[in-house]
Amino acid sequence: MILWGCMAASGVLMAPRVQAQQSVDLIMDNFTSSVLSQTTVLLNNNAIEASMRNARSKSGKSAAAAGASARKVNLAYTPSAALQQQTVQNLVAKMQSKNTQAAQAVNNALGSGKASYGQLFTELVRESGLPANNAATALAAYLEIGYMIVNNVQNGITPAMDRALQQQSDGILSQNRSLTSPTTIAKLGEELKLQAIVLYLGWQSTLKNPVQLLQFRSGIAQQFRAMGLDMSKVKLTVNGFEKR
Repeated sequence: MILWGCMAASGVLMAPRVQAQQSVDLIMDNFTSSVLSQTTVLLNNNAIEASMRNARSKSGKSAAAAGASARKVNLAYTPSAALQQQTVQNLVAKMQSKNTQAAQAVNNALGSGKASYGQLFTELVRESGLPANNAATALAAYLEIGYMIVNNVQNGITPAMDRALQQQSDGILSQNRSLTSPTTIAKLGEELKLQAIVLYLGWQSTLKNPVQLLQFRSGIAQQFRAMGLDMSKVKLTVNGFEKR
């Protein structure tokens, strides 16, 4: 996403104060396409399928408006350092059984004492004007970065599109009946933030290698299709995701 012109203009995501913790290049060097191949989105498939139903809708109502009409849930939350550290540890533990090297790469870049994925995410979404500590923003970021990777989109995404996708994501998550407390919302939001950052850094690590980039894009496309969302068949508009 939420590159909001930032990556397209300069190829650099982070503001200087974030770079001071650990250089972006160093972080990216720790990631390869194998990192992303071992991660799984931390949403249930029903939420992804709901996104596709909105994207396929041909009623005169926009996808974003359809999301807005759903049950409303307050998806804003205040993260804690303990929750963020636990979120990284949980992802690393899940990856450990499948790919020790990839799990170590994530831990080396984002583990305790390393770069804060929360700060990286805040910089990622800053120019959109959307709230960073909001589960709908986190889902929108994850989906938009996936969309950009699969469709080889480097620019042209506007804040209006970002807001529409966030509104659409709000509608999707508001239909999730398990999001019943600030605790569960914060947990999901942080998991999605971390997924978005890992996805973004994995993408960046392949940009200078055309063969690796092509393989990475193909792998991410397959990952989203497995979740019920074919990114090649949707387009991001001022109404959110719509069918091509």
